[in-house]
Amino acid sequence: MATATKPSPYMAACKATDERYGDFITRAENWRRAFFVSAFTTLALVVGIIALDFRSQTVPYVVALDSIGRAIPVIPAQQVAVKDVRLQAAAVYRWLSDVRSVVTDPVAQRKMVDEAYAMTATNSAASNLLTEWFQSNSPFDRLTKETADVSIESVVEQSPKSYEVVWTETTRDLTGQPLGSHHYRAIVGITTEPVKDAREALVNPLGLFVVNVSWGEIVTTDVKGALTNGGQK
Repeated sequence: MATATKPSPYMAACKATDERYGDFITRAENWRRAFFVSAFTTLALVVGIIALDFRSQTVPYVVALDSIGRAIPVIPAQQVAVKDVRLQAAAVYRWLSDVRSVVTDPVAQRKMVDEAYAMTATNSAASNLLTEWFQSNSPFDRLTKETADVSIESVVEQSPKSYEVVWTETTRDLTGQPLGSHHYRAIVGITTEPVKDAREALVNPLGLFVVNVSWGEIVTTDVKGALTNGGQK
């Protein structure tokens, strides 16, 4: 009958050491693997977020209103849509109305002035004219004594870069009594640029900017042949 060989004290000590420290070594290896996997995953997520941030684009939307001010279906304003003459004419209509109108509410008036500047090209002839106009005809001074109602009669395309606008401007005192009514004509030059800023998209979704403008009162002749002119430029 064979007898089992008794391990030497050296072999027994090695086995005990392996059993004692083997678990620690294995756990350390597992933690290293987990660390590297976690670090790689985090790095991949950061790179992905940065890539998405650089690729993100603002998609402006145009909200159309019906005759009583209710919003009707919202559609994305693709940049090609700005070529639509009707949309350009509407933007020019809005710009001129914001510039020339005077209302009694200073908050609403400030909004109209800000929107007019937001739709005016920076460092352009129109920007200079706008500043001069508001300095010599401050709507915030005028609203304390009168209002100005702008009734635009026509907005006609003269070229792909300019529109003719004809309107009647009626001033009233604070009780609503008319002070005067005059007819005006303007030639408004425009340009278009891609919309990239989200805040700009809220005010100017088409990216249409006024670059120059020339306006004046329409001089008419009455029945007796006398020229009638009056009111402000």
